[in-house]
Amino acid sequence: MKRLFACLVLLLAAGCGTLFAPADAPATINHGHWRGRQVMFTFDAKESDEGAAALLDKLHYFRVPAAFFVTGQFVEQHPELTRRIAAEGHEIYNHSYSNPLLLHAPESRIVEQLRRADAAIVRATGRSSKPFFRPGFGEVDENLRRVAFREGYRVVRWSVTTDDWKNELSARPSTNATPVSTSNNQRDQNFDWTAKQKQERMPDKDEKPPDPLQLYATNMVARFQSGSIVLFHVGYTNTLQLLEPLIKVTRGAGYQIVPLRAGVE
Repeated sequence: MKRLFACLVLLLAAGCGTLFAPADAPATINHGHWRGRQVMFTFDAKESDEGAAALLDKLHYFRVPAAFFVTGQFVEQHPELTRRIAAEGHEIYNHSYSNPLLLHAPESRIVEQLRRADAAIVRATGRSSKPFFRPGFGEVDENLRRVAFREGYRVVRWSVTTDDWKNELSARPSTNATPVSTSNNQRDQNFDWTAKQKQERMPDKDEKPPDPLQLYATNMVARFQSGSIVLFHVGYTNTLQLLEPLIKVTRGAGYQIVPLRAGVE
C-alpha cells in the first residue's frame, strides 16, 4: 500500500495530473434537432431592460415560449423582471455575470463568471441557470467549453441572428445563414430593404407599399431550417418592432416555436 501511494505521488509530481482532467466537453450547440419544423427563439439580456415588459407582453399574447440568456448584472438590476420571465414559463439560462469575452481566459475567471451569474439567478427565481450557457459575443474555445461543462453547462450559440442590435435593420448575411431576396433576380448579398424597394419598382397607383418589417421577417424566415436557434436581444427597439411580424411569418411558414430545451435535447 505504501509503495502504491509513493508511486501515485511520483506520477503526480511528473505531471500526470491529466489523470484527473475533465472529460472532453460535448460540442457547442449551434442548431437544434433536424426533425420536424421546429425553431427556437432565444434572447440575450445584458443590462438594459428597455422594452422588456412589452416584449414579454407580446410573447404572452402570441403564446411563444422563449429562452432568455441573462447576465448576473441584468438579474441584480432587474430582479422583478427576471421573476416575471420565469413566472410566465420562459427558460432562463446563464450569460455570464458581466458579459466579458472569455476566450483564453483563466479557469478561475470563467468559474467566477458562471457561478456569480447562477447565484444571482437562483436568488431571483429559486432556480439554477443550468444546463445551458451562452458566452459573451458567442465566442467560445475549447478551454471555455471544458470549464463550462465541468460546471454543469453546455455552450449554446445560434444558427440565425435577427441583427436586432443594429441601428438599421438590413438583410445582411448572419452567422451560418444566407440572405434570400424577395426578388426573382439573383440574390443580393448586402442591401437595405427600403433602398431595394425603390431600386426594383415603384408601387402601382393605389397599391399599398410593402411593409419593410414584413419583408425583413419574410427574408429572415427564409433562412430558417428545422432546428434553427434564433438570436434576439433585450433592450433594443428593433427587437420589439420585429418580434410580432417574425412570429406571424414563422408560423405562417409552418414552423412551430418550441422551448430551447425541447429543441436541443
